[in-house]
Amino acid sequence: MRYTDKSLWALSLSLLGSQSQAQSLNTNTTPNANHIFNSIQSTLRHYESSIYPNGMSFFIATVEKGTRFYHGTGTPDPIVGVEWLAFKPQHSLGFAHRSHRGQKRSLYGNEQDPIGNGYLHTYAAAKDLRLLYIDGMSAGPGGSLESQDRILFNDTISNPAPGPRPPVGGPPAEQERAFQTCRMVKEVWGDRVDGIARTEGDFEIILCAFERDLDVVTITQTKPQAGGGWGRKGGKKGERKGPGGGPRGPGGPGGPGGPRGRPQGGDCCSIDARYDRLLGQKVRLDFDHFVTAYGYGLDLFPGGSGIPLLDHIPSELFEPVRKDINDMIDTLETVEHPFDWQAVADMIVFRYSNELQTLAAGNFSSVEALRARIEGVLEPFIDYRNFGARADIVALCQNEFIPASAPVESLGGRVVSSISREVCDTLASGLLDEKDLVETVTSFKELVSFLGWTTWKGNDDSLL
Repeated sequence: MRYTDKSLWALSLSLLGSQSQAQSLNTNTTPNANHIFNSIQSTLRHYESSIYPNGMSFFIATVEKGTRFYHGTGTPDPIVGVEWLAFKPQHSLGFAHRSHRGQKRSLYGNEQDPIGNGYLHTYAAAKDLRLLYIDGMSAGPGGSLESQDRILFNDTISNPAPGPRPPVGGPPAEQERAFQTCRMVKEVWGDRVDGIARTEGDFEIILCAFERDLDVVTITQTKPQAGGGWGRKGGKKGERKGPGGGPRGPGGPGGPGGPRGRPQGGDCCSIDARYDRLLGQKVRLDFDHFVTAYGYGLDLFPGGSGIPLLDHIPSELFEPVRKDINDMIDTLETVEHPFDWQAVADMIVFRYSNELQTLAAGNFSSVEALRARIEGVLEPFIDYRNFGARADIVALCQNEFIPASAPVESLGGRVVSSISREVCDTLASGLLDEKDLVETVTSFKELVSFLGWTTWKGNDDSLL
């Protein structure tokens, strides 16, 4: 149903594997609330998305008019039609540098520079862009493409229907994704969105009408590069190789990066983290109304799989998800100031991540010492005139970071409230219930396993 109201890959296996064994920690939670919470907390963030690369959720995204984008290519003429856009100029420079030398005819009908110069195009959004954002590393390799290929494109990428395709850069699969995106934009969604947004080494957009939706800011010739050209605009990671054996991407951003490598433009844990926060100010996601495959009772963890998978599920079972994506696009109006459930999720993780890890480690001399630590966490929510009022403690703790005016009945609200309550209830249980040290520590180990927060990425896997 639709809800309306590096080593990083190996790490994601351990985190998600432990979660798949603990999905029913509390039957009062929203089904798969842990996974949906992590989707909310990880969207538009490189590092978090690389921990959970196989995204399962679809959001309406809005990018403000005037936002600048970049496209690297071998032609000095403005792009007409469909192509890729990047948010970072560095992401597109590589494609300008590697543009084919001496190719006379452009893929867009324009003349290529006969001596093979590269060009960096800078554009500004001519209006507020409305996009469908696919979470996870949705422009990356392997299973991270499953949600769009199996759900959105209905298995047509590997089995395309015959017929002409507009010229666009990239390997065949990426050309087909661009074609299917813009076919759906026009035929299925009636131009209610302008394209799709995805994540890999950078955030990228497949935009269907450059000439309509973008204003040209500048088109500059880039620094000449040593070496020859490499053919049609490049390929996708793992499919073809560019100069020096490096991966290629589509003619827009595409290319180096992804979970296994350092994203272009800085190290993943400092510069890119700050960049992600700035990007979040440019791209607004509606966390109240979105569609997630976690909400349809699908067997996403077959045989105890460590990561969510879709390749074993018959296509017809995705029809309710497809219908709800279409309905969301057709009926959901753009919200100028959507409530930021990601910020609330961040505060919950920031407040409790280290404490839960400490409690789950169990390095306490006695259960009394453990309870003293828990009491220090819960003290702001305890009325010492009625120390054992567990329900009151949990309610105050649960709502610490949730404003009274927040839309708590929406999907984002229910999920974040549910996870906040799970944390607070486990803390209250550890403080007030008559359990020994082993039982209490075990409850926190189970909670940490259930939550699977990305902040525990490099820590002792025995806690998971």
